[in-house]
Amino acid sequence: MGPGVAAGMVLALLLLPGVGRAQPQVSPREVGRIYWELVPTTEIFVRLIPEDPGGKPPLLYLIFQAFFPGRAQRDPYSGQPRWPSGTPAQLLVTAQPFPRTVIRELSLQLVVDGKTLDLTAPTSRYRNLPCLVASEDCVPNAVEAELDSSFLRSLVTARAVEGKALGFPIRLAAADQRALGEFVARIGLSEDALRRKQAGGRYEPRAMGPWLASGGGGLRLLQ
Repeated sequence: MGPGVAAGMVLALLLLPGVGRAQPQVSPREVGRIYWELVPTTEIFVRLIPEDPGGKPPLLYLIFQAFFPGRAQRDPYSGQPRWPSGTPAQLLVTAQPFPRTVIRELSLQLVVDGKTLDLTAPTSRYRNLPCLVASEDCVPNAVEAELDSSFLRSLVTARAVEGKALGFPIRLAAADQRALGEFVARIGLSEDALRRKQAGGRYEPRAMGPWLASGGGGLRLLQ
């Protein structure tokens, strides 16, 4: 599959209602995956709750996602889709507020070891997302931005990751960075996975717990 076809499939996927924002059954810091049979595409994600540097209660999620277009291979014994191989066609991060949280602005900046990356700058690739439940009063309240693989890996190895999301100061805890490290490994972008691929081997993530699959527009939790 060529890169243009893969990008087009991911775009078609993300335009479907609810696609890319269906992670309610997976706990924060737990890596999950959804197989969207309608497109078809595999989504791997991890949802974090960044801290407030001043000790105030957290107000938002940071959701990291990787998309692998194409029909998934099935396990011959369980019949469940296998983990995707290769490189993800797209990496995204979404800043999404908690319910009933009034955001201050539609923005997302991350500061990695003192260096700032504005993911919602005019030159960045991002979009504002509407409310999950449509209504007359619904206005965009979340931001979704594209990520570079090298920057994603830097979030794992950095001494400090802070920033500002939706107008609120944020900071990633060490446990958040470890969860991101697991996410990076699952999508085949860790240093170990890259070395295996360069050597001609296949990176196989270890088995994990339940995950989601989509069929006919609905979601089901697979054990």
